[in-house]
Amino acid sequence: MSQRDEKLGIISGGGGLPSDVARAAIADGRAVHLLGIYGEAENEISHFPHSWFKWGEVGKLFSILRAENCREVVIIGHVTRPDLSQIRMDLGALKLLPFIMKLKSGGDDQLLSKIAGLFEDKGHKVCSVLDVVPALAADLGDMTGFKPSTINQQDLQKGLEVVEAMGCFDVGQAVVVVNGHVIAIEGAEGTDRMLERCSALQQWGRKGRHGVLIKVPKPKQDRRIDLPTIGPKTIELAVAARLSGIGVAAGETVIASKSDTLVLAEKNKIFVRGVALEKE
Repeated sequence: MSQRDEKLGIISGGGGLPSDVARAAIADGRAVHLLGIYGEAENEISHFPHSWFKWGEVGKLFSILRAENCREVVIIGHVTRPDLSQIRMDLGALKLLPFIMKLKSGGDDQLLSKIAGLFEDKGHKVCSVLDVVPALAADLGDMTGFKPSTINQQDLQKGLEVVEAMGCFDVGQAVVVVNGHVIAIEGAEGTDRMLERCSALQQWGRKGRHGVLIKVPKPKQDRRIDLPTIGPKTIELAVAARLSGIGVAAGETVIASKSDTLVLAEKNKIFVRGVALEKE
């Protein structure tokens, strides 16, 4: 098949972002094929050309990519790290067993970079979601009609410093800072669970809303995979945690269902600010 027949392969985890990317790519004139991970991807991907594969079906995954002529791939959507001892591997996975065993060591950044490297070794180009759909990127400045207070701005700055300091430990992309106090750091549980913890913590103390969620890429993070992402659920959880707003990296954070997310933030009177990160 010629380059004109090439499709964008969208390897799909959970959430609505894979479908957002598919719609935008199709609107831009690109053919797509979504590859949904059983137990992770939403049934919504069935509205597009798609296939399903299970954890461990590595051979099947690459066979589909070849059959559908997907040279470029995007890997998006949230996933739970699988228990390798419970996975039934196909022949393609068994051939890569030494590589797969190496995935058990190292943090998330190392894991994702290794996975991207595997795809490239197989002849595929791994693209950032923002390379494909730049309109999903967070804008610079305030994206709702609400602005952070002086204290909020101080909390934002502290949060950015904390994420930068965490970078060498390959921990997480998000922190919550309230009146100068770091009350939560994202771990393996992800941003949603972190915000749920904050909701319980914020039940004590003064009434009203205080503090901010900061979600930005870690220093030296591979920008092709796992860019920080917020969406409508992030707004709902931030409201439940009684936060004043959210700070994200302009041009480097994905806003899923962008219009809906910002309308919901506006409705709940919280700010969403895109900040410029210093270049590494």
